[in-house]
Amino acid sequence: MSGTGEEGERARSSGGCAYDPSVIAHDGTFFRTLVDSASDAIVTVDETGGIVFANPAVESTFGYDPEALVGRSVTAFVPQEQRARIRGAFEALQSNPDRGAEWGSVETVGRHRDGRLIPVELSLRAHEHDGTPLLTAIVRDVSDRHAERIERRREQDLIEQLLRTVPTGLLVLSTDGVIERMNDRAGEILGADPSQVVGESRETDAWRLLDADGEPVPPEERVFQRARDTGRPVTEVEQQIVRSDGERIWVQVSGAPLAGGEGGDRVVIAVDDITRQKERERRLREQNEQLERLDRINAVIREIDQALVRATTRGEIDEAVCDALAVADPYTAAWIGDVTARSDEVEPRATGGDIDEYLEAITVTRSEEPYGNGPAGRAIRSRSVQVTHDVTTDGAFDGVRETATAHGIRSAASVPLVYDETVYGVLTVYAAEVGVFDETEQDVLAELGATIGHAINAVATRQALVAERVTELTLAIDDDSDFFSALSAAEDCEIAFEGATVQSDGAFRYYLTVAGADPDDAVAFAHGHASVASARVVSVGPDGDSLLEVSLEGTTAFGVVARHGGSVRSVHAVGGECEFVVELPLSADVRTVVDALQARFDGVVVRAQQDRTRAEDGPLPSRATLGTDLTDRQRTALETAYYAGFFEWPRESTGEDVAETLGVSAPTFHKHLRVAERKLLDALFDGETTVD
Repeated sequence: MSGTGEEGERARSSGGCAYDPSVIAHDGTFFRTLVDSASDAIVTVDETGGIVFANPAVESTFGYDPEALVGRSVTAFVPQEQRARIRGAFEALQSNPDRGAEWGSVETVGRHRDGRLIPVELSLRAHEHDGTPLLTAIVRDVSDRHAERIERRREQDLIEQLLRTVPTGLLVLSTDGVIERMNDRAGEILGADPSQVVGESRETDAWRLLDADGEPVPPEERVFQRARDTGRPVTEVEQQIVRSDGERIWVQVSGAPLAGGEGGDRVVIAVDDITRQKERERRLREQNEQLERLDRINAVIREIDQALVRATTRGEIDEAVCDALAVADPYTAAWIGDVTARSDEVEPRATGGDIDEYLEAITVTRSEEPYGNGPAGRAIRSRSVQVTHDVTTDGAFDGVRETATAHGIRSAASVPLVYDETVYGVLTVYAAEVGVFDETEQDVLAELGATIGHAINAVATRQALVAERVTELTLAIDDDSDFFSALSAAEDCEIAFEGATVQSDGAFRYYLTVAGADPDDAVAFAHGHASVASARVVSVGPDGDSLLEVSLEGTTAFGVVARHGGSVRSVHAVGGECEFVVELPLSADVRTVVDALQARFDGVVVRAQQDRTRAEDGPLPSRATLGTDLTDRQRTALETAYYAGFFEWPRESTGEDVAETLGVSAPTFHKHLRVAERKLLDALFDGETTVD
């Protein structure tokens, strides 16, 4: 210390130290007290390493009494592994005192009297006293500091372990947005190598950040900036990441500011991959939407079913179906069409919703041409549900795409109205959304199409029974697969149709008069024919003509006609050619019936066609109304008994014979027969019609 005037006169120096002689005597007492009261251990050794001075702090540091140390080697509290290092330092300082600066503050390890190691901070200085070279060490116990350092290292190791093993991606960014740390999990999620990204800005090209709607996230809305600017945590923000490989994933991002610490403030960002969770949520949402949609559709179907039960005409069925579907979300419009007799065009029979203008602008056919490539044409040809998921990408809508979208049509489904292999038309439903008609929806619509087809068939059948005017067709079939043609050719006989009954499984049982053939030979031939399920001789007349009962399986001409609401009035087969006289409702499409027969049999030719009025039934109840109260089993029992000659005298078939034919017991047959007879007599004698 230096000074001027009175202050300068009062300051004295000794060995580089400045002191005030008026306060501190020069006899060394002050310095002795200073050394004795120091908290750091001070040890002086001679050039041999022997201790020549130790202050009291040596005891608190190393556990040795200072007086007991004087004369001992300094190695008493130097561990074996540190002795060579300390000895080298002594020798170096003795030979070059100026190197003491290198040992100004060195951390090493000392040994306590009890043998434990102590982390210490060591300062060494070489000096002389009375010409004797000495070395003085100032030793500070840094156990607390060392423990803190170990704890910090342990915490750092724990943090590093957490960074490596935590399932969450973590990034540490400086406040100016530079990525300082990034764990491997973050690299996996973001599709980036941490070693390549650390040091880059958060605006790195390694990934792109999008919001939940797929739009770029503005900087001010990003989790990093919000956490940095507000100083508050931002949690569980759902966003999308587009990785460098183009894959898009869903992530949940949280951020929090980290105040202070080495290097200043930072922001930590946590990223979790929630793609699977979002996919599960999407599937669950779609399932719920699908269930809601199915509930709505089922409600509509129940409404349609009720309308079908009430409907008495095909037009009522068509209108009820279209009106109900057009207001059923997510549908917007519906129409039912049928192939016309004069062309392959599909013409609308009924519409629902604002669709008439669109239908007038398009042409739909059932043929495999551009106009038939839409769902309606494909549905008629394939007899299965056909779907267009998006009219903007389906090539079948080329040429009408703008018209369709202008009318709010984005997807469509066409359903064939089929019953028992007969197509009664096609139902087409439109929606204003893409992808409405999934597999479940298609299954529901397919069932609806079958229900509508059945209802149309039932209405056509009822109309055929009560219609005053019918279309009569005379058809010729020359095909060995037709039993009548085959039998007449094989046995060189003549066959006449007497009647038919419908079995419980929907198959037909026929009663035929065969002239010019041995009955047993005819039955034997029948048993060998592919279409015959069973055959027997019911009776043989005095002229040798026989009555046969034959059950056929598979598709028959009778079945084809019945499916179109018609009935076979007579059959005559001779020489391998069979002629049918068929009655059809006036509403029936003759071409469709003929096409169906030609698809099944070869040599089908229409010989005559005429519309005529049915003969009046007279005062008695008509055939259409007489048996309306009969159940299917009662009608079958009555018809089978009639055609089998049960009512002839003598009987051509006994009750047991008829029961065996029906596959029931004799008492069951007689029960059904008696009930049927009573109902017929009730209709004759208790009805409003009086028989004179």
